Amino acid sequence: MTYVALVADATGRYAHVYGNANSWDNYHDQLEDIGCEVIENQTSDWDGDEEAIKEDCIPFNALTSGKDFLPFD
Repeated sequence: MTYVALVADATGRYAHVYGNANSWDNYHDQLEDIGCEVIENQTSDWDGDEEAIKEDCIPFNALTSGKDFLPFD
């Protein structure tokens, strides 16, 4: 299932990040493992609209590949 999370990095920047996982808890753990502060599960706010999610949110794998993301230690 695709989940959407509102996350923050160590600089205080916020982003909507989407990714696939078996459960919200699993996705939450994945985000924390890469250094995100998970603010909220916003999956239901997107009503399963995959096109809108891909247009307006950052994919999980692109989050850490960008130079703007600063993980929490």
